[in-house]
Parts: sequence; C-alpha cells; structure tokens
Amino acid sequence: MQLKRLIINGFKSFADKTEIDFVSGLTGIVGPNGSGKSNITEAIRWALGEQSAKSLRGERMGDVIFAGTDTRPALNRASVTMTFDNHDGYLKNQPDEVSVTRRLYRDGTSEFLLNGQDVRLKDIVDLFMDSGLGRESFSFISQGRVEAIFNSKPEERRGIIEEAAGVYKYKQQKTKAERELANNDDNLARINDIIVELKHQVEPLREQASLAKDYQQQSGEYHQIHQTLLALEIEQLATEQEKTQSEAKVIKETIAALTAKVKDLEDQSEQLSAVDRQFENQLNQLNDQVLSRSMKLENLSGEANLSSERSANAETTLADLKERLARAQQALTEANQRLKELKTKTTAAAEKEQAIKQELAQQKQANQDPAKLNQQVEVAQNHYIDLLKSQADNKNAQAALQKDQQLAASQNAAHDRRIYELSKHAQDQEAKVTALLTQQQQLQAEVDEQQTAVEQAKTDRDLLQQQRAAQQQAYQDELATYQRSRARYETLSELNDDYAGFYNGVRVVLKHKDQLPGVIGAVAELLEVPTAYQQAFDLALGSNLQAIVTRDEAAAQRAISLLKQQRAGRATFLPAAVMRPRELPSAVLQLVEGAEGFLGTGLQLAQYPADLAHVMANLLGSVLMVDTLPHAIAIANTTHHRYRIVTTAGDILNPGGSLTGGQVKQGRQASPLARSQEARHLKVQLQTLVETLKAKQADLTALTKKENVAQAAWQTASQQAQALTAKLTTITSQHTAQAETLRQAQRQLAAAQQADTAQADLSAKLTELQHQGKKLVQDIAEAQATIENAKAAVAAATASSTQHAATVNALKTKLAVTTNDLQTLNDQQRQWQTQARDAQAQATDLQQRIEHITATAEETAAEKASRTATIANLQTELKQLKADQTKLTQQKAENRSKLSQISARITTTYEQQHQAMATSEQQAVALNRVKLGLDARLNTLAEDYQLTYEAAKEAVTADHAPIPELKSKLKLLKRGIDELGPVNLNAIDQFKEVNERYEFLNKQQDDLLEAKQQLEETMHELDETVKTRFKDMFDQTNSAFEAIFPQMFGGGHAHLSLTNPDDLLATGIEISAQPPGKKLTRLSLLSGGERALTAIVLLFAILKVRPVPFSILDEVEASLDDVNVNRFGEFLRHYASATQFIVITHRHGTMVAANVLYGVTMQESGVSRIMAVSLDQSQKEAIN
Repeated sequence: MQLKRLIINGFKSFADKTEIDFVSGLTGIVGPNGSGKSNITEAIRWALGEQSAKSLRGERMGDVIFAGTDTRPALNRASVTMTFDNHDGYLKNQPDEVSVTRRLYRDGTSEFLLNGQDVRLKDIVDLFMDSGLGRESFSFISQGRVEAIFNSKPEERRGIIEEAAGVYKYKQQKTKAERELANNDDNLARINDIIVELKHQVEPLREQASLAKDYQQQSGEYHQIHQTLLALEIEQLATEQEKTQSEAKVIKETIAALTAKVKDLEDQSEQLSAVDRQFENQLNQLNDQVLSRSMKLENLSGEANLSSERSANAETTLADLKERLARAQQALTEANQRLKELKTKTTAAAEKEQAIKQELAQQKQANQDPAKLNQQVEVAQNHYIDLLKSQADNKNAQAALQKDQQLAASQNAAHDRRIYELSKHAQDQEAKVTALLTQQQQLQAEVDEQQTAVEQAKTDRDLLQQQRAAQQQAYQDELATYQRSRARYETLSELNDDYAGFYNGVRVVLKHKDQLPGVIGAVAELLEVPTAYQQAFDLALGSNLQAIVTRDEAAAQRAISLLKQQRAGRATFLPAAVMRPRELPSAVLQLVEGAEGFLGTGLQLAQYPADLAHVMANLLGSVLMVDTLPHAIAIANTTHHRYRIVTTAGDILNPGGSLTGGQVKQGRQASPLARSQEARHLKVQLQTLVETLKAKQADLTALTKKENVAQAAWQTASQQAQALTAKLTTITSQHTAQAETLRQAQRQLAAAQQADTAQADLSAKLTELQHQGKKLVQDIAEAQATIENAKAAVAAATASSTQHAATVNALKTKLAVTTNDLQTLNDQQRQWQTQARDAQAQATDLQQRIEHITATAEETAAEKASRTATIANLQTELKQLKADQTKLTQQKAENRSKLSQISARITTTYEQQHQAMATSEQQAVALNRVKLGLDARLNTLAEDYQLTYEAAKEAVTADHAPIPELKSKLKLLKRGIDELGPVNLNAIDQFKEVNERYEFLNKQQDDLLEAKQQLEETMHELDETVKTRFKDMFDQTNSAFEAIFPQMFGGGHAHLSLTNPDDLLATGIEISAQPPGKKLTRLSLLSGGERALTAIVLLFAILKVRPVPFSILDEVEASLDDVNVNRFGEFLRHYASATQFIVITHRHGTMVAANVLYGVTMQESGVSRIMAVSLDQSQKEAIN
C-alpha cells in the first residue's frame, strides 16, 4: 500500500485547493522557512485523526482553518483528503483505492469520511491501528522525535519498541480488563456488604419470630397494670403541681423587688459614672492646659535666652561694620581724586594724537604715489584690450545671425505646415487623455467607496467575532460556574439527604421523619445565620445543632421508641409545645447594647420559622455575639459573667468566668449548619445561573448568526472590490500610456513653436548686436585717451616722491610715541575706575547691613520686653491650673469611692437576684417536670390506651396495690419484655423475604468470583503476549541496528541492551555505540551529530524489521554534516523500494536522492503553493 494522493483545501496556509501526487520511492519537499512545508505533514496527521491542537502548533483546533491575509478573506472550512493505493490488500476489507477525508468548519463542527461515507473518528483510528500508520506511528518521524530518542530515559525509550511491536491493542485490552476487574471488585464488595448485612438480619429475624408470642402474653398484663399506675400518678402529680405553683408565686414577687432594687442602684451608678466621666474630662482638659502652658513657657524662656545672645552678637557686629565702612569711604575718596588727575592727562594726549594724524593725512594727500598711478595705467590698458575682444565677438555674432536669418527664410512654409499638424495631433491626444482620466476618476471613486465598504464590513465582522468570542468565553465561564455549583449542590444534597455528620441516633430519626408524625427537623436544618457569624454559631450551639425539634412530647416519645427499638443510639429532642424561651432581661440588654463590639444576641442575628421562635429563644436568647475577645471580656465583666458570650473568631466566655478559645482546626468537616446554609444558597444561585445561561446562549446564537451574515457581506464586498480594482488597473494603464503619447506630441509641438519664435528673434538680436558695435567704437576711443592721461601723471609723481617720504616718516614716529602714552593713561584710568566701583559697592553694602542690624536690634529689644511680660502671666496661670488640678483630683477620688460602694451593692443585689432566679428556674423546671409528667401520662392514656383520666380512675379498684408495688410489678414485666428485646410482630414474613434475597445474592457472589478469576487469567495471558512480542521485536531491532550502524557511519558497531531483562514489562532500553575510531560508549556521551545519526539508525532499524507503507521524515537530518547527509540519502534511496518515503528537507544530499521534488513557495503573502519537479540523473548531478 502507498500514499497515492493528498488534496488540501483551506488547511492553514493552503488557501486554494492543492493536489499533490506521490510516486513510489522517495519524494522530497523543499522550500524556504515559513513557506508552509511542515503544514503538509500536519495535514496528513490531521486527516489520520490528530486531536491535539498543540501538536499542530495551534491553540485550538479552529486555528487549522485558513485565517486570511491582507488581500484574502478567511475561509470557513478546512478539508484534507488522503488517497491510498490498496491493491495489495494491506488494509483489510477495503477496496483497491481507499480515501480518507476530514473536514472542519469554523463553527466547530467536523466530518470524517471513509471512501465518501460519513464515519466516526474512532472508525478512522481503528482502521489504521497496528497498520504502521496513525498519528504516533513510525510513518511520521520528525527532528523532535529523533531528539527524543537520545534525550529520553531508558524506561521512556522502551515505548519505541512497544509501538513497533504492535502491543498497543494488547495494552488497551489489559486496561479494559483492569477496568472490568475493578468494576467486578466493586460489585463484589457491594454484594459482600449486602450479604453481611442480610446475614446479620436473618438470625435476629428468626429470634424475633420465636419471641413474638411471649411478647404478646406479657404485654397484655403490662398494659393493665400500667393503666392503673398512670391514673394514680396523675392524681399524685396534680396535688404536687398546686403546691409548686404557690411557691413559684412567692419567688416571682421576690425577684420583682430585687429587680427594682437593681435598677435603682444601676441608675445611681450611672449618675456617679457620669460625674466620674465629667471629672475625667475636666482633668484631661486641665492636664492639656498645664502641658500646653508649660511647653509654651519653656519655648518663651528659650527664645528669651536666644534673643539676649543675638543682641550681644549684634552689638559686636555693628562696631566691626562701622569700622570697615570708614575704610571703604576713604578708599573711594582716594580713587576719585586719582581718576580726576588721569582724565586731564588723557584729554591732552588725545588732542596731541589727533593733531599728528591730521598733519600726516595732509602730507599723504599732497603727494601722488607713482606705483599706484602705474597700476591705474595697467587697469586702463586691460580695459582697452577687453573692449577690442568684445568688438571682434560682436562682428562674428552679426555674421552668424545674418546667415541663420537667410536659412530660416527659405524653410518658413514647411515649418508652418508642421506646426499645424502637430497642434491637431496634440488636441486629439488631449481629448483621449481627458476621457480616460474622467473614467479613471469615476472608477477610483467607486473603488474607494467599495474599499470603504470592505473595511467597514471587515470591521463589523471582526467586531462581531470579538463579541462572539467574548460571549462564548462568558458563556463557558458561566457554564463552568454552573457545573461547579451544580456538582457542589448535588454533593451537599447527598450529604444532607444522608444526614452526614449527624450522630447516629439523630440520623436514624431524621431518615424516618416521614414515619414519625410531629418530627420537624434538626436545629441545623431550621436555622439560618449570617455567613460571617457561622463559626460563632457552630461553637455557640455545639451539639444543640443536632437537637431534634418536635411538635410535642408525644412525637419525641415516638422517636425515642424507634431509637430503642432499632438500638440506634440516643438523640436530644426539643418539644415545641413545652419549650420556654430564655432571653436577656431588658436591663441587661440595654446595658450591653451600648457596649463596644456587641453585635447582638444569637436570637437577633439568626433567622428561623416564626412558629419556632420560642424554641430558638431557649437556645440563643441569652447568647451574646461580640466581635473580638477583648470586647467580650469587657462585656462579661459588665454582666458579672452570668451569660454565655461568643466572638466571631469562636472564642467562648462561659457563665461563671471560664474561657474557651484557640485555633479551630483547618480543613475540618463542615458542620451540618454550614452545609445546610450552603445548600440553600446554592439552590438559589443555581436558579439564577440557569436563567443567565439561557440568556447568554440566546445572545451567543444571535451573535453567531450576525457574524455569519457579516462574514458573507465581507466576502461579497471583497470580491466586488477586487473586480473594480482590476478594472481600475486596466484603465490606469491605458491612461498612463495615452498621457505619455500626449506629452510626446506636446513636446514636438513646443519644439516646432520654439523654432518659429526663434526666427522672429533673429532680427531683434541682429539689431541689438549692431547697436552694441557702435557703442564699442566709442568706448575704445575713450579708453585710449585714459591711458595717455595716466602715463603723464606717473611721470610727474615720480619727481616729487623722495622729499615727501622723509616728512611722512618723522610724523609716523611722533604719532607712535603719542599713541603709546595715551594707551598707558587709559589703562591706569580703567584700573582706578574698577577700584572706585568696588569701594562704592562695599560702602553701600556695609551701610545696608548696619541699618538692618540696627533695626533688628530694636525689634529684638521690643520682643524681649513683651516676652518677659508673657512669661510672668504664664507662670501665674500655670500655678492656678495646678491648684485646680489637685482639687479636681480629690473630688474625683471621692466620687470613685461612692461609685465603688454602689457597685458592691449592685453585685450583692445581683447575687441575691441570681439566687432567686435560680430558685425560680428550679421551680419552673419542677413545675414543668410535673406538667410534663401529667401531659405525658394523659397522652399515654389517650394515645396508647384510648382512655381518659376519669375512665382510667374508675377502673382502679379500691384494694389496688400501692404505687411503689405497682411500679415494681411493672418494672418486672418491663424487664421481661425488655429481655425479649424489640419484638417484630411481622418477623415471620420479614424473615422469609430476607432469607430469599440472602440466598440469591450468595449465588451472584459465586458468579462474580468466577468472572474475577477469568479476568485475572486473561490479564496474565495479555502480559505474556506483550512480553513475547516485545522481546521478539527487541531482538530483531537489535540485529537490524547492529547491521545498519556501520553502513551509516562507515564502520564501527553498536547494540541495544535491556536495563532489567528479568522484567520485560517495565525494563528500559540502553543504546551503546562505537563510531569509527572511538571507544564503545553510551549514547549520551556521543557528540550531537553522532547522537542524531545513531537515533536515525535506530528508527531505520525498526522500519527494516517492521516496514510501513510510507514514512514522512520532517528534517530529521538537519543536524548531520554533509558526509552523513549523503549516506542518509543513499540509505533512503536503497530502502525506497520497500517503503515510500516523503522527506521535508533543506539538505542537498537528500534532494539528490529524491525521485520527485515538490517546492513549496509563498509568492502571495500567507498563501502556500506547490511546484513539482521530476529529477533525472543529470539534474541530480547538477544539484550535487
């Protein structure tokens, strides 16, 4: 079997449909980096069922669809089709030509086709399993896989041999058998549990059936005596109730009197406390005033000392400054006097210098320099020569113009015809250009408008894609939240339904709640508290969270009977009919409500059914909730440690003064209260999430539809824009060509017109030249006269120049001396001016400093006098304040003494009140006990015997036994009944039903044990098969490895070894190699190139032992040198007869070995194209 054809359409960079035909032998795929070569390999892997987007260099599977470029829109589908030649029947039960197609759409839907028929991914995977083809088979060998061989551990390397040995399906079968065995064990364990449970039920049922008659006999006698006893006890309890009620009335009056007394004492205490606070505030104010004035007095004293020091320093500084000012004024007077003298001398020297300069100028003016006059002669002669040259040029120009004028006159008629023809041609071309320009502008406007539409459509599409992606993500996030909440809710519901965390007795009662009328539920189920205070309520209520609330005592009795009958443990019951609230006295509540950190009572912070308020008040009415432990201690002290106080952190202050606290163990199981609350909150949250998910799903569907519409609009607009652009390009080319023709015609016309204009200019230029000729004649005559005059002046000046030179030299010497004297005077004058300015500045500065210091000294003296008066006043005030402070302290101490006395009286009265309340509570308990006793006995008569008290009393005979004797008899009967144990009157029927189920499950247990034995035998057989196939494949691969290694390396030898031959299921594989000229060593110690080539040898050894129809090599020889690449190519050529090779390469040695080369190019940015070349021997030699 061979790969015959590959068709790629819309996969990654292959935007257009691309068909690649593969031949037998070696096919090479070449191309620059980034051109899309590896996309061919990935297309084949994808078509064979690759499910990992990361293996295809993507984040999600949709990334394989062509994403579009600047000039091409994105596609909505990727498709890859592979066609195999199956004439040899390599793929069983398949036709001679097999095609596999995979398609993926941008909306996430995908298709798999086998020979044009829809199939599942599993069908494709099963088709190629153990065929040598598949996603991870040796049909795909990449550079990374080569590196993985020499970088992996021996235990990881065994996977290569396992894969080649084809043991994957056996491992799958073993995994399936292991799962079945685990399921079998689970079923067996469950059946065992049930059998054990039934076995425990069978024997008790047998005993219960035998005891049923004994129970009925003793039960009748028991009920008769019980009725008599109940009637007598009711009569006795009624008398006791009257007596207790009378005593309770007296105690209540005592409590009322003590309560009034406590209130009066507390009012006095509050008044004294207010006075104490007032004293405290006044003392604080006095302390602040004393401290403020003391600090102010200290500051003023320091400032006074500092002012004295400043005054002394100022006097010293002032004397020094006045002395320096006198010296500076003297220096300024001296400098001004010296400047006045220098100014007189400088003026005289300047006047003398000016007189010498004037005399020297007169001498120079009176004498003519012969050399200068000779220069004038030379200039005049040069001007004369230039005029002669200009005259000659003028005559030559006139002759040339006259000749051109004659020639132009002879060509005049033909030239006019030429201008006419060129003018007409230019007008025609201009009309064509104008028409094309108009058409071009119209098309450009259409293109711009269409391009704007394309950009707008693209923007709309991109925006919708972003919105859809964001909405998709939001939906997924919301769905994940819903699933997490749903899973958590279901878990909590299961735990709540099973009453996990409850005591066994409580759990049994709650599970039988439907069979027990009057059972309402556990406190944890009925109570809801703020999340922030949940831990505090858990610890405050403790085991009371598991107390069971019932309607009345009868319901509690029924539940207790059930627990006793099933021997299921104990439970605490709270009958709502008899429960009494326990709440804080109003005085205490008012006292703690103003305390810092008080959050409220437990009853105030919790929520509960309104009809159970008195039950919750009994549990939480006197429990105080406080934020922190320090605040709790303060409140406990205020209430004299009479109430339970709980902090939000779980610290507990018990009545009497004991404290419980510390760190709650982390990770402990959630309490029933926390679990019930969380389940309620999750139920509400799930309802909200369902609505949110529906809304988001609807939004997502709408956005997807909008996105599809926008995508279609963008594609349509893009196609229209491309068509208009092509048309515009054609028109632009025509316009450019026509414009060039117009410019050429205009140039020809301009040249002709310029020639016509030139003829008219000839006459004007000739006239001008003639005028210039006449002017030149006059200028030449004037130049000759100038030369003669200059020569005469030179002769005269030469005669008088000697005498004049001596006079000028004497004047220059005198002028130099005078100038030097003047410079010296000026320098001296500048120096004294600088000294005068410095002296003036110094004197001014010193005068200002003297004035400043004098003014400062005066201000300091005034401040000192004021400060002295202020200090005296402060000292007087401070003395008075300290006296007030002492007096107020004494008054406060006296008030504190009174407050302590009142507090002691309050404490004593509180203790008396507490004792009275304790007595009252005891009486209430006693009265409640009596009432409960009465109610219980009356209910027992009514419910158990359907009798009233009067009827039961009538049945009592006059000679009845005393109550103690009746109780004794009843006790004996009860003991006899109890010795029988719980009696099930339906025990016979129950025994029959349970026994039949017990025998049936025993048979099922035998079947499961037999199935377990068969599965274990199957797993053992699979292990033996894996060992055998692995060992055979290892031996064959080692032999091939030893044979191929010297061929690839040109010598040397190598072998494979097992790290643990005794454990063929887990042993690793070590590779040892000895390249030519080196010692035998492990693979990890070879050079990089040697390791890579050794790994390639191992892969080829596996291919030799287990050939595959085709193999794709992706740059596996990239790290080899040229010599080894050539050997690699020869080896591929040799084995290409047995295996079809498709090689992605950059190396020439591999290209030479190829029968066909496919070049992958990217002529259009982002779009790959294929070019095929079939190579003959001469072309291969050229490549080489």
